[in-house]
Amino acid sequence: MQKHSVLLKEKLCEGCTNCVKKCPTKAIRVHQGKATIKEELCIDCAECIRTCAYHAKYSRTNTFLELADYDYPVILIPPSFYGQFDGIKPEEIHRALYKIGFKEVRDVAVAAEALSWKTKTYLKDNPGMFISSSCPVVVRMIKILYPELLGHLLKLKAPVEIMAESIKTELREKGLAEEDTALFFITPCPAKNTTIFNPMGIEKSFLDKSIAVDLVYQEILKVLDEEVNSNDDKELITNSTHSDAIDRDKITPIPYKGFSWGQSEGELSLLDDDLSKRTLSVSGIHNVKDLLEELSRNNVKGIKYFELAACNQGCVGGVFNVANPYQAKHNILKLLDEGKNMIEQDFSKYNYDLTKDLKAIQIDRLDSNMEKAMKKLIQLEKEIDLLPGLDCAACGAPDCKTLAEDIVNGRGKRSDCIFVLRQQVEDLADKMSELAHALPPVMRNRK
Repeated sequence: MQKHSVLLKEKLCEGCTNCVKKCPTKAIRVHQGKATIKEELCIDCAECIRTCAYHAKYSRTNTFLELADYDYPVILIPPSFYGQFDGIKPEEIHRALYKIGFKEVRDVAVAAEALSWKTKTYLKDNPGMFISSSCPVVVRMIKILYPELLGHLLKLKAPVEIMAESIKTELREKGLAEEDTALFFITPCPAKNTTIFNPMGIEKSFLDKSIAVDLVYQEILKVLDEEVNSNDDKELITNSTHSDAIDRDKITPIPYKGFSWGQSEGELSLLDDDLSKRTLSVSGIHNVKDLLEELSRNNVKGIKYFELAACNQGCVGGVFNVANPYQAKHNILKLLDEGKNMIEQDFSKYNYDLTKDLKAIQIDRLDSNMEKAMKKLIQLEKEIDLLPGLDCAACGAPDCKTLAEDIVNGRGKRSDCIFVLRQQVEDLADKMSELAHALPPVMRNRK
């Protein structure tokens, strides 16, 4: 069963180790010039995709070809998606998606606004410090590296799952058969694609498919270009065989306030002023990891709520996006001026709560058998002392400690370290030199 969305094309790998050094969970090794990804440590953060100059790391999603498999496909737009466009209104994007073939176009920002209301209530009712659980990379990182912080994760679903569950209910109430419908999500990153087939905190995702932002972006531009070329948008709509699908009445109210969730600090901006003074937003996977390290040491005080996003500047920094994160954030901030209030809706209609506990992912770094693990721990300490401690990654492991773990577990050898190897060669050369100048006993002391 597939567990992750970050994939590897081994034949393209040049063994440069850049990905090894950037991976925040030390999930990548390079042996014999080729990278491998340790599945149990991967969190789908896509740092390796960003780093790899040879495109050996990649990710894929569903495509528009799969629309034909369903009578009633629905597409969900994440708030960050609007940041990809400069000067194109949300209504135009909705209309283009209807023309592409979706029967309904829905904004995740609607549920984001509702979740902001729920979060405010939750934080006021529960003492202690909490971490947003909306970024799946952050949640997975805590499950693997910082299980002591699991109790601080907000026990609420991500906006996209809240929205998807609500839409599924609506479709059933309309009498649509489940096999005829499908919810497609425009995903900005591999991690959100992964939550569809490997969810956290719920039994099963309410989403059915995902399509990467760049694929949807190109298709929308194609539709809009065709409209411009026609020079008669009105006539095009009237004569279109899909006229029922592009009825402007189908375009729902635009949740501008909820768009703020697409960029860093956006989730916090929708909390009350008195609460927002006790919050902190951090984006970028390595910044987030640094903060989690400090939280695990209890070195951060006075903060009630943390908004953490693995991608730089929030979801606008997702690897599937087209616009750079700074431009996309600017575009979203401009859109926020279009709406002064949240849209009117019944916040109580959503099911916010996670239905499963978020549990730690146990990684047996040495051995699952306690007795063997203790023996390996002693050997590990010896190996660490023998290695130079430079953490250069030239051995194919991210640092000397990890190489020592690989040696103890039989997945590496001491001579993988170039410095140890060089010392071994020097010792051998010295020995050979000594032997070369050695004389047999009968020739010694001859003057």
